[in-house]
Amino acid sequence: MTSKTLLFTLVGACALPLGLSAQASDVQIYGTFLPFLDHVKTSGATAPGLSPANGGATQVAASAYTGDLGNLPGRNRMTSGTSNLGFKGSYKVNEDLKIIWQIESAVSPDGDAPNSLTSRNSALGLEGSWGRVFYGNWDTPYKYPLLFVGALRGLNPFDNALTANPGFNVPGTTTQNGRANTAADAAFNRRQGNSIQYWSPVVNGFSARVAYSVNEGKTTATATAPSASPDLWSALLSYKAGAFNISYGFEQHNDYFGLAQLGGSAGATATNTGSKDVGHELVASYAFSTGTRVSAIVERLSYDTDDAVVGKVNHYERDAWYLLLQQRWGAHQVFGAYGKANAGSATLVGGGPATTNGLGGAQWSAGYTYSLTKSADLYTSVYGMTNERSATYALFPPVGKVAPGASTTGFGLGILYTF
Repeated sequence: MTSKTLLFTLVGACALPLGLSAQASDVQIYGTFLPFLDHVKTSGATAPGLSPANGGATQVAASAYTGDLGNLPGRNRMTSGTSNLGFKGSYKVNEDLKIIWQIESAVSPDGDAPNSLTSRNSALGLEGSWGRVFYGNWDTPYKYPLLFVGALRGLNPFDNALTANPGFNVPGTTTQNGRANTAADAAFNRRQGNSIQYWSPVVNGFSARVAYSVNEGKTTATATAPSASPDLWSALLSYKAGAFNISYGFEQHNDYFGLAQLGGSAGATATNTGSKDVGHELVASYAFSTGTRVSAIVERLSYDTDDAVVGKVNHYERDAWYLLLQQRWGAHQVFGAYGKANAGSATLVGGGPATTNGLGGAQWSAGYTYSLTKSADLYTSVYGMTNERSATYALFPPVGKVAPGASTTGFGLGILYTF
């Protein structure tokens, strides 16, 4: 037991009600810090004058095409990625039951933003041989396998922001308690509050997770809008055999009206009475004995509304894939990644013509890491997100709002430490 673990175990024991055994409790402190200094810009924004009639996309307004005015100038910046500080523990009730808890906060080594105490994975629940169940604010099962398709133990601007994301300046990852009426409503890379999760034990290599985020944001029907009941379901089935891992993820957002963020109608109106947004993903990896690791993601996202206004977009879907290759020898690692999202397809109420011309995007990165110790790495990467003429895929964190056709490029150097 480390001195820090011992200290917090003693603190936790002192906080126990009288009559409970101190030996049955365990409290730990942990954290990850990964400041990254980079130079980043966008360029190549599509010139004005494009429309669906001459090569544009139905979901992108003609006024959105800005040309050079939409390019974001190069700048140096520092990001904190998924830096965090957390406390977790358990109390043993009997031989097959523990009370478990965790409180985790995002932190900003760069000093950019304040963070609340439970802004990251935080929960209270029970655990036994039957699995784990908890209430809290936690990464959805759909997001969970995506966390391992990265070169480092944390999210940086060069990591995957292409899957679980439809473009349209939707954030690459988000923490929400429910429907927010922002671009985050269309995101599938989510840490979800107001939720309950169940994780099964591993049986012959198989395991499962399921989550439900409650409809706390349910609205009352009015003369101009129906009642909206936004909730979220997420599930994951995984299999692990030695160096091979594969997972299938499913997630559904009801009445989140994600299509409103992708060029569709605003949510919950007399003519738009409901919505359903669905994600399917397959995530797999294999680690070779030579130090080579290959990871891949394939995905389909779809967005539907019950809009009844002729000419409005009521369906959009797109497919994407992402591939990461890592090679490690000793303390050294090199990595490269490439992914592509297609332009997808859309339909209109009444069956009129709809085009998704130029809504595709691609992401790439290459880099090197050096492990100073088991818990600390130096790393560098060059990276980019390339948009077709109407697309607005952004990295995480974005340099700013991306104009249609503008591509992001950057390079940087960082340090990571975990404890």
